[in-house]
Amino acid sequence: MSPRITDFKGVLEGACRRGPFRVVVACGHDPAALKALAQAESRGLAHGILVGDPGLIGPAIDALPHRLQHAEIVDAADEASAVRRAVELVRGHVGQILLKGKTQTATLMHAVLDREGGLRTGRLLSDAFLFEYPAPEGTRLLCVTDGGINLTPDLTAKRQIIENAVQLYQSLGHARPRVAVLSAVETVIPGHGPSQDAAALAKMAHAGQLCECEVEGPLSLDLAISPEAVAKKGHIGPVAGKADILLCPDIISANLLAKSTTYFARYPLAHVIMGASAPVLIPSRSDTPEAKLLSIALGALTVR
Repeated sequence: MSPRITDFKGVLEGACRRGPFRVVVACGHDPAALKALAQAESRGLAHGILVGDPGLIGPAIDALPHRLQHAEIVDAADEASAVRRAVELVRGHVGQILLKGKTQTATLMHAVLDREGGLRTGRLLSDAFLFEYPAPEGTRLLCVTDGGINLTPDLTAKRQIIENAVQLYQSLGHARPRVAVLSAVETVIPGHGPSQDAAALAKMAHAGQLCECEVEGPLSLDLAISPEAVAKKGHIGPVAGKADILLCPDIISANLLAKSTTYFARYPLAHVIMGASAPVLIPSRSDTPEAKLLSIALGALTVR
């Protein structure tokens, strides 16, 4: 088990020690993705393989404040063929990390999930969103999942989403991550699926039916992350007040919670899709180059 990483400085340092990695950018003329690659290249973290129209990629590279030194351009006539070719390069181990460029997430994921030429492994795919939380007891990385792939996961899917997030945390040196299964309150509400699923997942973990992790639920958000709230409410549990992973009931709640950490609190972020045969990065079109750099680093720590 590697040393425990608790902030993005550690993520970057750990990834750079393992690099450089080959990052394949689907539709590689995206300015923010190219800026992130330039920063990754300067740190010895990554080299880019830019797939798409050279007539668009070339000028985008020329517009960078610091030119890429080692990027390779792979010609593809249009968006659909660029996405397919990018996935092929990762599937064939020419590249190790797949990064969304100037394309839609749905278009990229359609190619990733293709049964013949995609990056399926038989596992459910889910997005793990990390943000750097300056908790009073010390900075730590919290995960919100799944705000990018699974719309309304059932109990079986939630179990796999937990296992994907735990695998990511184990890549960060956390031997037994703490998972809070979120609901509106910390009690099971009859007829309320999310709270019933939360209790079922906690029972599975207690019975040793999940991977190496502590699971508690249902938990309200305040009880999941705030020791003060835990003390005031007199709650006792293995995860309350110190959760690493926040499993949300559905994609809407996870997406809103994740984006609130960015747009209200301005916390640094990174995220990676777990469950594929290689790290898949689907940054938002509004994500900064810094967020995309951190996502590359986070993905690099999961490369096997």
